[in-house]
Amino acid sequence: MGTLVIDIETASPFEEPPENSNETQYFELFAVSLAYADEVNNMPETEVLFRRGNWDEQYTIDLYERLFDWCDQRNVDRLLTYNGTWFDGKHLLNWARDIDESGSRNFSARIETLFENHVDVALAAADEYESELWDDQHILPDWKVYDLTGIENDSIWYDDYDFPDTYLSEIEGKAVQGKHIGQTLGEKYVQNVEAGIEHTGVHRELTQLLNDYCLSDVADLIDLYTALGGPRLDDTYRRTAADIG
Repeated sequence: MGTLVIDIETASPFEEPPENSNETQYFELFAVSLAYADEVNNMPETEVLFRRGNWDEQYTIDLYERLFDWCDQRNVDRLLTYNGTWFDGKHLLNWARDIDESGSRNFSARIETLFENHVDVALAAADEYESELWDDQHILPDWKVYDLTGIENDSIWYDDYDFPDTYLSEIEGKAVQGKHIGQTLGEKYVQNVEAGIEHTGVHRELTQLLNDYCLSDVADLIDLYTALGGPRLDDTYRRTAADIG
C-alpha cells in the first residue's frame, strides 16, 4: 500500500500574518517536501520542490504541476501529514481554488483526490501523548513527538553551513525553524532566484540548508505513523478535504 507524505513551506513576503493567524491570504507557497514508500517498512524516497521564480501565480502553478507529476508516477493509496488538516491541506486547497478561478485548471479536484485517504499523524500524536499538551495546545510539536517515541529526527543547525557573518543576522536561534522560512529564508531564496544568482556559493549553501530542513519534515513521518499504530490509525484520523480548514 503506497504511502505518500506531504509537507509545505510558506513565506509571507507581502504582509506578516497576525499572531496565531492561519488565513491563506498571508501565505505564499514556497516549497513542497515529499516522501513515498511502497510499504511502510521500506526506506522512503524523498524530494523537495522549490519555487522557481517570483511570487506571481505562474510559479505557484508550476509548483502544483511538479507536485502532481511526482505523485502521478507513484501508486499512492494513503497520504500522511503532520497537522495537515489545519495547515498544509487548508492552504493547498485554497491556493488551488484561486488558481482554478483564474484559469482552466482543476487543481482543487486534484488536491481533494490526494487528501481522500489522508491521515493526520499530529492528531494521533496528540491523543497518544495528551498529558504532554499545554493548556492552550491542541497539537504537539513534531520534534517533541519524535523524542517521545524514540525516533531520531535530527535538527538542522545553522553552524553546519557556511554563510557570510551577517547573512542571517536577523534570525534568532541556532536551529532552523519553520517560522524562519516564513519570515526570512523563503524570501531570501526567491530574491536570489529573481536576481539570477543561483550559481553563487551563498545561494547553494542556502539551498542545501533548506533542502535538509524540508527533508527532515517528511523523511521520518512514516516511521512515526508506524510507531503510533500504523494502519490502525487510518479510520480514526482520516481527514478528507471536507474536514480541512
